[in-house]
Amino acid sequence: MQIHIRYLQYFILCLSLIWISACSCQDDFSSNNYRRNDTHKLERINWSQKNFEVLNQFIDEYGIGGKYYSKQKPPYVVLDWDQTCVHLDTEEAVMRYQLTNFDFKLSKTQFKELLKDSINGVNRLSSVYHNILLRDINEDLINDYSFLYDNYSGFGGKLTLDELKQTPEYKDFIVRVAFLYDGYCNTPGIEAVYGYPWVLYLFAGHTTDEIKTLSRKAIDFELANTLSKPEWNSPSDLQTKSGIINYSFKSGLRVYAEMQNLIAVLIASGIDVFVVSASYKPVVEVFSGIGNYGYNIPAENIIAMELETDEQGKILPKYKTGWSQVQRQGKVDAINLAIKQKLRKDWDPVFSAADSDGDYEMCTSFTGTKLTLILNRIKKGDIGKLCQQAVNEKDSPNPRFILQGRNENTGLFLPCSESVLLGQTELKLLP
Repeated sequence: MQIHIRYLQYFILCLSLIWISACSCQDDFSSNNYRRNDTHKLERINWSQKNFEVLNQFIDEYGIGGKYYSKQKPPYVVLDWDQTCVHLDTEEAVMRYQLTNFDFKLSKTQFKELLKDSINGVNRLSSVYHNILLRDINEDLINDYSFLYDNYSGFGGKLTLDELKQTPEYKDFIVRVAFLYDGYCNTPGIEAVYGYPWVLYLFAGHTTDEIKTLSRKAIDFELANTLSKPEWNSPSDLQTKSGIINYSFKSGLRVYAEMQNLIAVLIASGIDVFVVSASYKPVVEVFSGIGNYGYNIPAENIIAMELETDEQGKILPKYKTGWSQVQRQGKVDAINLAIKQKLRKDWDPVFSAADSDGDYEMCTSFTGTKLTLILNRIKKGDIGKLCQQAVNEKDSPNPRFILQGRNENTGLFLPCSESVLLGQTELKLLP
Protein backbone atom coordinates (compact mmCIF):
# COMPACT_ATOMS: atom_id res chain seq x y z
CA MET A 1 0.00 0.00 0.00
CA GLN A 2 2.75 2.41 0.99
CA ILE A 3 4.63 1.85 -2.27
CA HIS A 4 1.47 2.34 -4.31
CA ILE A 5 0.69 5.60 -2.56
CA ARG A 6 4.24 6.83 -3.03
CA TYR A 7 4.15 6.17 -6.79
CA LEU A 8 0.76 7.87 -7.05
CA GLN A 9 2.07 10.78 -5.05
CA TYR A 10 5.08 11.32 -7.29
CA PHE A 11 2.90 11.03 -10.39
CA ILE A 12 0.70 13.82 -9.06
CA LEU A 13 3.82 15.75 -8.08
CA CYS A 14 5.02 15.67 -11.68
CA LEU A 15 1.67 17.02 -12.84
CA SER A 16 1.87 19.73 -10.21
CA LEU A 17 5.34 20.76 -11.34
CA ILE A 18 4.08 21.09 -14.89
CA TRP A 19 1.18 23.24 -13.64
CA ILE A 20 3.42 25.58 -11.65
CA SER A 21 6.08 25.96 -14.32
CA ALA A 22 4.59 29.28 -15.38
CA CYS A 23 3.76 30.48 -11.85
CA SER A 24 5.49 33.47 -10.34
CA CYS A 25 6.07 31.45 -7.18
CA GLN A 26 8.50 29.05 -8.81
CA ASP A 27 11.96 30.00 -7.61
CA ASP A 28 15.42 29.09 -8.78
CA PHE A 29 17.12 26.22 -7.00
CA SER A 30 20.82 26.18 -6.40
CA SER A 31 22.21 22.82 -5.34
CA ASN A 32 24.87 24.40 -3.12
CA ASN A 33 25.41 22.25 0.00
CA TYR A 34 22.55 19.93 -1.06
CA ARG A 35 23.30 16.21 -0.94
CA ARG A 36 20.34 14.01 -1.84
CA ASN A 37 21.77 10.89 -0.26
CA ASP A 38 22.63 12.59 3.03
CA THR A 39 20.04 11.46 5.59
CA HIS A 40 20.73 14.63 7.57
CA LYS A 41 19.71 16.89 4.67
CA LEU A 42 16.23 17.49 3.35
CA GLU A 43 15.24 16.51 -0.15
CA ARG A 44 14.16 19.61 -2.03
CA ILE A 45 10.93 18.15 -3.44
CA ASN A 46 8.63 21.21 -3.41
CA TRP A 47 9.84 23.28 -0.49
CA SER A 48 10.22 26.95 -1.21
CA GLN A 49 13.88 27.85 -1.66
CA LYS A 50 13.81 29.97 1.50
CA ASN A 51 12.22 27.26 3.63
CA PHE A 52 14.52 24.59 2.24
CA GLU A 53 17.58 26.61 3.24
CA VAL A 54 16.23 27.66 6.65
CA LEU A 55 15.16 24.12 7.58
CA ASN A 56 18.46 22.57 6.52
CA GLN A 57 20.35 25.21 8.49
CA PHE A 58 18.13 24.54 11.50
CA ILE A 59 18.79 20.78 11.31
CA ASP A 60 22.53 21.38 10.91
CA GLU A 61 22.60 23.55 14.02
CA TYR A 62 20.28 21.57 16.31
CA GLY A 63 20.92 18.01 15.15
CA ILE A 64 23.71 15.73 16.36
CA GLY A 65 27.04 17.47 15.85
CA GLY A 66 25.41 20.88 15.53
CA LYS A 67 26.54 23.86 17.56
CA TYR A 68 23.30 23.93 19.57
CA TYR A 69 22.87 20.20 20.07
CA SER A 70 22.93 19.05 23.69
CA LYS A 71 23.32 15.40 24.60
CA GLN A 72 22.04 16.21 28.09
CA LYS A 73 18.98 17.97 26.66
CA PRO A 74 18.37 16.36 23.26
CA PRO A 75 16.10 18.55 21.14
CA TYR A 76 12.53 17.70 20.25
CA VAL A 77 9.91 19.16 17.93
CA VAL A 78 6.11 19.32 18.05
CA LEU A 79 4.01 19.01 14.90
CA ASP A 80 0.32 19.48 14.37
CA TRP A 81 -1.13 16.66 12.26
CA ASP A 82 -4.21 17.52 10.18
CA GLN A 83 -3.61 20.15 7.48
CA THR A 84 0.06 20.26 8.55
CA CYS A 85 1.60 16.81 8.15
CA VAL A 86 -1.20 15.65 5.84
CA HIS A 87 -3.52 17.40 3.42
CA LEU A 88 -6.98 17.97 4.93
CA ASP A 89 -8.51 16.62 8.14
CA THR A 90 -8.21 12.96 9.11
CA GLU A 91 -10.67 13.05 12.01
CA GLU A 92 -13.42 14.57 9.89
CA ALA A 93 -12.72 12.07 7.11
CA VAL A 94 -13.16 9.24 9.61
CA MET A 95 -16.39 10.83 10.88
CA ARG A 96 -17.87 10.92 7.38
CA TYR A 97 -16.75 7.35 6.68
CA GLN A 98 -18.36 6.19 9.92
CA LEU A 99 -21.56 8.02 8.99
CA THR A 100 -21.80 6.75 5.42
CA ASN A 101 -21.13 3.17 6.52
CA PHE A 102 -23.38 3.51 9.57
CA ASP A 103 -20.66 2.00 11.75
CA PHE A 104 -22.16 2.66 15.18
CA LYS A 105 -22.52 0.65 18.37
CA LEU A 106 -24.55 3.11 20.43
CA SER A 107 -27.93 2.02 21.73
CA LYS A 108 -30.84 4.36 21.04
CA THR A 109 -30.67 5.64 24.60
CA GLN A 110 -26.91 6.20 24.43
CA PHE A 111 -27.25 8.15 21.19
CA LYS A 112 -30.02 10.30 22.66
CA GLU A 113 -27.83 11.11 25.66
CA LEU A 114 -25.22 12.66 23.35
CA LEU A 115 -27.69 15.34 22.25
CA LYS A 116 -28.19 18.31 24.57
CA ASP A 117 -30.93 20.92 24.12
CA SER A 118 -28.78 23.55 25.83
CA ILE A 119 -24.98 23.77 25.90
CA ASN A 120 -23.35 26.33 28.16
CA GLY A 121 -26.63 28.23 28.11
CA VAL A 122 -26.78 28.25 24.29
CA ASN A 123 -29.90 26.61 22.86
CA ARG A 124 -29.56 27.26 19.14
CA LEU A 125 -26.89 27.19 16.45
CA SER A 126 -25.51 30.41 14.98
CA SER A 127 -27.10 32.33 12.11
CA VAL A 128 -24.72 30.64 9.65
CA TYR A 129 -26.48 27.42 10.67
CA HIS A 130 -29.95 28.98 10.32
CA ASN A 131 -30.41 29.64 14.06
CA ILE A 132 -31.73 26.10 14.36
CA LEU A 133 -32.89 25.19 17.84
CA LEU A 134 -30.84 22.37 19.32
CA ARG A 135 -33.97 20.63 20.56
CA ASP A 136 -35.38 20.57 17.01
CA ILE A 137 -32.33 19.07 15.29
CA ASN A 138 -31.90 16.71 18.24
CA GLU A 139 -35.45 15.43 17.83
CA ASP A 140 -34.86 14.84 14.12
CA LEU A 141 -31.64 12.94 14.80
CA ILE A 142 -33.22 10.80 17.51
CA ASN A 143 -36.01 9.85 15.10
CA ASP A 144 -33.52 9.05 12.34
CA TYR A 145 -31.27 6.95 14.56
CA SER A 146 -34.22 5.05 16.05
CA PHE A 147 -35.41 4.09 12.57
CA LEU A 148 -31.94 3.06 11.44
CA TYR A 149 -31.24 1.13 14.64
CA ASP A 150 -34.52 -0.78 14.40
CA ASN A 151 -34.16 -1.66 10.72
CA TYR A 152 -30.43 -2.19 10.08
CA SER A 153 -29.30 -5.81 9.96
CA GLY A 154 -26.23 -4.86 11.98
CA PHE A 155 -28.55 -4.23 14.92
CA GLY A 156 -30.85 -7.18 14.26
CA GLY A 157 -33.11 -5.58 11.64
CA LYS A 158 -33.76 -6.75 8.10
CA LEU A 159 -32.15 -4.08 5.91
CA THR A 160 -28.65 -4.50 4.51
CA LEU A 161 -26.39 -1.46 4.48
CA ASP A 162 -27.09 -0.89 0.77
CA GLU A 163 -30.82 -1.05 1.44
CA LEU A 164 -30.47 1.22 4.46
CA LYS A 165 -28.70 3.82 2.31
CA GLN A 166 -31.82 4.13 0.16
CA THR A 167 -34.00 5.28 3.06
CA PRO A 168 -34.69 8.98 3.65
CA GLU A 169 -33.81 8.51 7.32
CA TYR A 170 -30.28 7.42 6.43
CA LYS A 171 -29.80 10.31 4.02
CA ASP A 172 -31.12 12.72 6.62
CA PHE A 173 -29.03 11.28 9.43
CA ILE A 174 -25.62 11.57 7.79
CA VAL A 175 -26.24 15.19 6.75
CA ARG A 176 -27.68 16.27 10.07
CA VAL A 177 -24.91 14.75 12.24
CA ALA A 178 -22.17 16.37 10.15
CA PHE A 179 -24.09 19.66 10.06
CA LEU A 180 -24.55 19.61 13.83
CA TYR A 181 -20.86 18.94 14.43
CA ASP A 182 -19.91 21.88 12.20
CA GLY A 183 -22.54 23.99 13.91
CA TYR A 184 -21.21 23.18 17.36
CA CYS A 185 -17.66 24.15 16.36
CA ASN A 186 -18.73 27.46 14.83
CA THR A 187 -21.40 28.66 17.26
CA PRO A 188 -20.19 31.17 19.89
CA GLY A 189 -20.52 29.73 23.37
CA ILE A 190 -20.36 26.13 22.12
CA GLU A 191 -17.37 26.06 19.75
CA ALA A 192 -14.67 23.46 19.18
CA VAL A 193 -14.04 23.01 22.89
CA TYR A 194 -17.37 21.16 22.91
CA GLY A 195 -17.52 19.95 19.30
CA TYR A 196 -14.11 18.27 19.10
CA PRO A 197 -14.71 15.81 21.96
CA TRP A 198 -18.37 15.36 21.01
CA VAL A 199 -17.63 13.93 17.58
CA LEU A 200 -15.31 11.37 19.22
CA TYR A 201 -18.14 10.16 21.44
CA LEU A 202 -19.73 8.69 18.31
CA PHE A 203 -17.02 5.99 18.61
CA ALA A 204 -18.54 4.78 21.90
CA GLY A 205 -19.13 1.03 22.10
CA HIS A 206 -16.23 0.21 19.77
CA THR A 207 -12.87 -1.00 20.95
CA THR A 208 -9.76 1.00 20.14
CA ASP A 209 -8.68 -1.69 17.65
CA GLU A 210 -12.05 -1.44 15.88
CA ILE A 211 -11.61 2.32 15.54
CA LYS A 212 -8.12 1.79 14.15
CA THR A 213 -9.57 -0.59 11.55
CA LEU A 214 -12.28 1.94 10.72
CA SER A 215 -9.67 4.69 10.46
CA ARG A 216 -7.48 2.69 8.08
CA LYS A 217 -10.48 2.06 5.82
CA ALA A 218 -11.39 5.75 5.90
CA ILE A 219 -7.82 6.87 5.18
CA ASP A 220 -7.44 4.42 2.28
CA PHE A 221 -10.77 5.55 0.86
CA GLU A 222 -9.91 9.24 1.06
CA LEU A 223 -6.37 8.84 -0.28
CA ALA A 224 -7.97 7.42 -3.43
CA ASN A 225 -10.80 9.96 -3.44
CA THR A 226 -10.87 13.11 -5.53
CA LEU A 227 -10.00 16.49 -4.05
CA SER A 228 -13.30 18.30 -4.42
CA LYS A 229 -16.08 19.94 -2.42
CA PRO A 230 -19.17 17.71 -2.37
CA GLU A 231 -22.45 18.73 -0.78
CA TRP A 232 -24.85 16.54 1.14
CA ASN A 233 -28.50 17.60 1.21
CA SER A 234 -31.22 16.37 3.52
CA PRO A 235 -34.16 14.73 1.70
CA SER A 236 -37.17 16.89 0.94
CA ASP A 237 -39.61 13.99 1.37
CA LEU A 238 -38.94 13.52 5.09
CA GLN A 239 -40.79 15.70 7.57
CA THR A 240 -38.43 17.24 10.14
CA LYS A 241 -38.49 19.90 12.85
CA SER A 242 -35.25 21.61 11.80
CA GLY A 243 -36.00 21.77 8.08
CA ILE A 244 -33.98 21.17 4.94
CA ILE A 245 -30.24 21.53 5.49
CA ASN A 246 -27.05 20.98 3.52
CA TYR A 247 -23.47 20.23 4.45
CA SER A 248 -20.45 20.79 2.21
CA PHE A 249 -16.93 19.56 2.85
CA LYS A 250 -13.55 19.02 1.25
CA SER A 251 -13.08 15.41 0.20
CA GLY A 252 -9.88 13.44 -0.09
CA LEU A 253 -6.70 13.08 1.93
CA ARG A 254 -3.11 13.32 0.71
CA VAL A 255 0.30 12.67 2.23
CA TYR A 256 2.94 15.39 2.08
CA ALA A 257 6.26 13.99 0.86
CA GLU A 258 8.02 17.04 2.25
CA MET A 259 6.72 16.41 5.76
CA GLN A 260 7.51 12.70 5.56
CA ASN A 261 11.08 13.56 4.59
CA LEU A 262 11.36 16.31 7.21
CA ILE A 263 10.29 13.88 9.94
CA ALA A 264 12.77 11.24 8.75
CA VAL A 265 15.64 13.73 8.62
CA LEU A 266 14.82 15.15 12.06
CA ILE A 267 14.83 11.65 13.58
CA ALA A 268 18.06 10.71 11.77
CA SER A 269 19.62 13.90 13.15
CA GLY A 270 18.83 12.98 16.75
CA ILE A 271 15.82 15.27 17.09
CA ASP A 272 12.75 13.64 18.63
CA VAL A 273 9.48 14.16 16.77
CA PHE A 274 6.13 14.45 18.56
CA VAL A 275 2.72 14.94 16.96
CA VAL A 276 0.34 17.13 18.97
CA SER A 277 -3.16 16.82 17.53
CA ALA A 278 -6.79 17.66 18.31
CA SER A 279 -7.81 14.40 16.62
CA TYR A 280 -8.37 11.08 18.43
CA LYS A 281 -5.05 9.47 19.33
CA PRO A 282 -5.79 6.02 17.78
CA VAL A 283 -6.84 7.71 14.51
CA VAL A 284 -3.57 9.63 14.27
CA GLU A 285 -1.57 6.56 15.27
CA VAL A 286 -2.88 4.70 12.22
CA PHE A 287 -1.96 7.41 9.72
CA SER A 288 1.38 8.34 11.30
CA GLY A 289 2.47 4.88 12.43
CA ILE A 290 5.61 2.97 11.58
CA GLY A 291 5.27 1.07 8.29
CA ASN A 292 1.85 2.49 7.44
CA TYR A 293 1.78 5.58 5.22
CA GLY A 294 5.36 6.84 5.17
CA TYR A 295 5.56 8.93 8.35
CA ASN A 296 6.96 6.26 10.68
CA ILE A 297 6.33 7.96 14.01
CA PRO A 298 6.07 5.65 17.04
CA ALA A 299 2.69 5.56 18.77
CA GLU A 300 4.16 6.77 22.05
CA ASN A 301 5.08 10.03 20.33
CA ILE A 302 1.48 10.83 19.42
CA ILE A 303 -0.07 13.34 21.80
CA ALA A 304 -3.75 13.72 21.01
CA MET A 305 -7.33 13.52 22.28
CA GLU A 306 -8.18 10.49 24.42
CA LEU A 307 -11.37 8.89 25.74
CA GLU A 308 -12.19 6.65 28.67
CA THR A 309 -12.74 2.92 28.11
CA ASP A 310 -14.61 0.35 30.20
CA GLU A 311 -13.28 -2.91 31.67
CA GLN A 312 -13.92 -4.70 28.37
CA GLY A 313 -11.87 -2.12 26.48
CA LYS A 314 -14.90 -0.49 24.88
CA ILE A 315 -14.81 3.25 24.33
CA LEU A 316 -17.02 5.37 26.57
CA PRO A 317 -18.56 8.71 25.57
CA LYS A 318 -16.41 10.44 28.16
CA TYR A 319 -13.21 12.43 27.80
CA LYS A 320 -10.18 10.96 29.58
CA THR A 321 -10.06 12.16 33.17
CA GLY A 322 -7.07 14.37 33.94
CA TRP A 323 -6.03 14.73 30.30
CA SER A 324 -5.89 18.03 28.42
CA GLN A 325 -8.16 18.75 25.51
CA VAL A 326 -5.44 19.01 22.87
CA GLN A 327 -6.26 22.29 21.16
CA ARG A 328 -5.30 25.93 21.75
CA GLN A 329 -3.82 26.26 25.28
CA GLY A 330 -4.58 22.57 25.75
CA LYS A 331 -1.76 21.75 23.32
CA VAL A 332 0.68 23.57 25.56
CA ASP A 333 -0.74 21.82 28.62
CA ALA A 334 -0.49 18.43 26.87
CA ILE A 335 3.15 19.04 25.94
CA ASN A 336 3.92 19.99 29.53
CA LEU A 337 2.19 16.86 30.83
CA ALA A 338 3.27 14.26 28.26
CA ILE A 339 6.79 15.45 27.44
CA LYS A 340 8.09 17.71 30.16
CA GLN A 341 6.62 15.85 33.14
CA LYS A 342 6.10 12.25 32.01
CA LEU A 343 9.26 11.97 29.90
CA ARG A 344 11.20 14.43 32.07
CA LYS A 345 12.21 16.50 29.07
CA ASP A 346 11.74 19.71 31.03
CA TRP A 347 12.94 21.97 28.23
CA ASP A 348 11.04 23.59 25.39
CA PRO A 349 10.50 22.22 21.87
CA VAL A 350 12.94 23.83 19.46
CA PHE A 351 10.58 23.67 16.48
CA SER A 352 6.86 23.52 15.76
CA ALA A 353 4.67 23.13 12.69
CA ALA A 354 1.11 24.39 12.38
CA ASP A 355 -1.75 25.56 10.17
CA SER A 356 -4.56 27.06 12.29
CA ASP A 357 -5.66 29.07 15.31
CA GLY A 358 -5.81 25.84 17.31
CA ASP A 359 -2.01 25.69 17.11
CA TYR A 360 -1.33 29.33 18.02
CA GLU A 361 -0.43 28.83 21.66
CA MET A 362 1.76 25.82 20.87
CA CYS A 363 3.73 27.99 18.46
CA THR A 364 4.07 31.08 20.67
CA SER A 365 4.12 29.98 24.33
CA PHE A 366 7.54 28.32 24.51
CA THR A 367 10.42 30.78 24.67
CA GLY A 368 12.84 28.02 23.65
CA THR A 369 11.13 27.43 20.31
CA LYS A 370 13.45 28.78 17.61
CA LEU A 371 11.50 28.11 14.40
CA THR A 372 7.89 27.51 13.38
CA LEU A 373 6.71 26.24 10.00
CA ILE A 374 3.21 27.35 8.99
CA LEU A 375 1.22 25.72 6.18
CA ASN A 376 -0.42 28.61 4.37
CA ARG A 377 -4.21 28.17 4.29
CA ILE A 378 -4.81 31.90 3.67
CA LYS A 379 -6.29 32.28 7.15
CA LYS A 380 -7.07 35.32 9.27
CA GLY A 381 -7.25 35.19 13.07
CA ASP A 382 -4.33 34.34 15.33
CA ILE A 383 -2.63 32.09 12.79
CA GLY A 384 -2.99 34.91 10.27
CA LYS A 385 -0.88 37.11 12.53
CA LEU A 386 1.89 34.53 12.45
CA CYS A 387 1.61 34.26 8.66
CA GLN A 388 2.05 38.02 8.44
CA GLN A 389 5.09 37.81 10.69
CA ALA A 390 6.54 35.12 8.43
CA VAL A 391 6.06 37.40 5.43
CA ASN A 392 7.71 40.27 7.31
CA GLU A 393 10.68 38.02 8.08
CA LYS A 394 11.07 36.57 4.60
CA ASP A 395 14.46 38.23 4.09
CA SER A 396 15.78 37.42 7.55
CA PRO A 397 18.58 34.83 7.70
CA ASN A 398 17.13 33.56 11.00
CA PRO A 399 13.34 33.91 10.86
CA ARG A 400 11.14 32.87 13.76
CA PHE A 401 8.31 31.85 11.38
CA ILE A 402 8.36 30.49 7.84
CA LEU A 403 5.35 30.12 5.54
CA GLN A 404 4.91 27.22 3.10
CA GLY A 405 2.47 27.29 0.19
CA ARG A 406 0.38 24.46 -1.19
CA ASN A 407 -2.07 23.78 -4.00
CA GLU A 408 -5.42 22.57 -2.66
CA ASN A 409 -6.37 21.29 -6.11
CA THR A 410 -3.54 18.74 -6.08
CA GLY A 411 -2.85 18.34 -2.36
CA LEU A 412 0.82 19.15 -2.97
CA PHE A 413 3.26 21.78 -1.76
CA LEU A 414 4.15 24.68 -4.03
CA PRO A 415 7.76 25.93 -4.07
CA CYS A 416 6.79 29.28 -2.57
CA SER A 417 4.90 30.86 0.32
CA GLU A 418 1.74 31.47 -1.71
CA SER A 419 -1.10 28.94 -1.88
CA VAL A 420 -3.87 28.12 -4.34
CA LEU A 421 -7.26 27.44 -2.77
CA LEU A 422 -9.53 24.61 -3.89
CA GLY A 423 -11.34 25.42 -7.11
CA GLN A 424 -9.15 28.44 -7.82
CA THR A 425 -6.01 29.09 -9.84
CA GLU A 426 -4.84 32.36 -8.28
CA LEU A 427 -1.78 32.35 -6.04
CA LYS A 428 -2.49 34.11 -2.75
CA LEU A 429 -0.08 35.03 0.01
CA LEU A 430 -2.39 36.51 2.65
CA PRO A 431 -6.18 36.99 2.98
